[in-house]
Amino acid sequence: RGQAHGGLEPLRAVSESGACAEVFDDQHLLIVDPHHGQFPVERVSDLFDGCSLRVAVPRRRVFVSRSDGLIQHRPVVWYPGAGAEQIESAIVKACGFAVGTAIEVMDGDVAVVISATIPNDSALTAVPLAPEGGSVVVTGSRAGSGQIPLPPNGCLPRSPESPRGPRTRTATTPTVPPRSGTRAGANSVPRSAAASAGPVGAGQRARSGTPQHPGGAGYPARPGTGGSRTGSPSRPCGGGYGAELPAPASPATPGLAVAPAPAPSPEQPAPGSAGASAVAAASAGADEHCVHILAGHAGPVLSLCTVGDVLFTGSQDCNIMIWDLNNLQYIGTLPGHTGPVKCMAATLGRKMLCSGSQDKTIKVWSLETFSSTKTFLGHSSEVNTMTVLENSEVLLSGGEDRSVRVWDLLSLTLLASLEQAHLSGIFAVKQLDGSSFVTASRDRTIKVWTTSTWQARCTLNPPHYDAVSDVAAGSRQGRLFSASRDRSIRRWDVQSLESDLQLTNAHSDWITCLALSSSENTIFSGCRDATVKVWDSELRCMTTLTGHRGPITALLTVDGHLFSASHDRTVRVWRVDQFEKS
Repeated sequence: RGQAHGGLEPLRAVSESGACAEVFDDQHLLIVDPHHGQFPVERVSDLFDGCSLRVAVPRRRVFVSRSDGLIQHRPVVWYPGAGAEQIESAIVKACGFAVGTAIEVMDGDVAVVISATIPNDSALTAVPLAPEGGSVVVTGSRAGSGQIPLPPNGCLPRSPESPRGPRTRTATTPTVPPRSGTRAGANSVPRSAAASAGPVGAGQRARSGTPQHPGGAGYPARPGTGGSRTGSPSRPCGGGYGAELPAPASPATPGLAVAPAPAPSPEQPAPGSAGASAVAAASAGADEHCVHILAGHAGPVLSLCTVGDVLFTGSQDCNIMIWDLNNLQYIGTLPGHTGPVKCMAATLGRKMLCSGSQDKTIKVWSLETFSSTKTFLGHSSEVNTMTVLENSEVLLSGGEDRSVRVWDLLSLTLLASLEQAHLSGIFAVKQLDGSSFVTASRDRTIKVWTTSTWQARCTLNPPHYDAVSDVAAGSRQGRLFSASRDRSIRRWDVQSLESDLQLTNAHSDWITCLALSSSENTIFSGCRDATVKVWDSELRCMTTLTGHRGPITALLTVDGHLFSASHDRTVRVWRVDQFEKS
């Protein structure tokens, strides 16, 4: 673009440099270094006299096919800021349907809600919708006679609204102002600068305005971005505090989320084959308890956390996505980490979210401004697990460096460092009671620590035969459950610290995570084989939840619902209150 500005006044913040260069929040300002390539501007000190800057606009792309096979894998491209109507119009045009044709977009047998957060390079199928016995007008060189008659049941109906999410109370979503000014490239969906967003109810969001989405370019996302340039309105959440959030991009249909595009598998049967019907039947049964699917991350979802009415999901794409638990709609994205977000913990009292990453850092986020306020440095390797102790302002973190670190959330300083806490990486740290906590490690052991001296109290015996991947502690029943890569689950008595029950071969592969219901009478276990099993307190299996297409990475219970995160880039929401009654 050449020299755009010169002789600028000294800048006080990175946002001022973006404003001077007319860079919007859904774009990236890069410094071009002839010796070291290009990297994002993260602080004012990165800028220097005579530096070359470049504006990068991450693009999104999907491949669409028609259900009748006339068009296969045609690309549809858009840039940040495109609305759901614009993307749908581009898909209609790419498939050769007449302008204004209503379509249903499918990923296999799963309906996909059109939004700007559909994962990159997804392979989707467009099915035209028409009245019963009607016809769909087709355009283009392959349209034939111009109309394709549809059988009485040849078209999918519009998806009805799905039931509300885990929380029954409602929240009012303010008007979201549209963004403008983003450049559009060839074959992309143009941005409509004149679009406006009206008032939106609890069951839907404004379709204009697109969140910053990870993975659009080959460089880390710039910290602190998100939201429209003019600022998003304040939105109530959690305990009633307002938050300036990135402008939400929502699905077109209320109550539905974007379904993922799975990676092609050579073992997956081809459509119409003998195995395809069996797979479809299995999928139908798998969704019996699944009430919602959250999608939008560009990589595996690795961690889950809730605070108030907000769900946070951390991913291998280095971003944290925010969801409203009232209606399970997307709110915004927190970029900033330069490595996968492996763990999170939050405290509503301090209005803080803490996130640990493979980049060896822990970031502290304000739940009032949704911006990073502090970065803890100290772990020499990736941070695997963390928890906030109840009734205190203390954060515990465990890492691959075999240490446990204690952080004061009041002063945002390091209180203690428990070096060599285990002989190998630490996979889980959980509070046991008011005066102790437990850690689990790859070294097969579980240790109990006291919070008064930060010293090890004991090591639980007998140990597992492989790495202990997770623990779940319940204060009501006085029980601790541990899961291991040896495929077993053990129950421990909190008072005696002895194992009183062991279940071997609980899963067919590594058990990766555990969760307890609110009553602590139901246990959920996730496995690398993509299944979640439901157990009673005596470790009797009640059912197996199937539907994910990759290893389960994290589990979380909220009221009568279970959230499961997976390598398939989605979070599934399961209704599980019926197991409590049984």
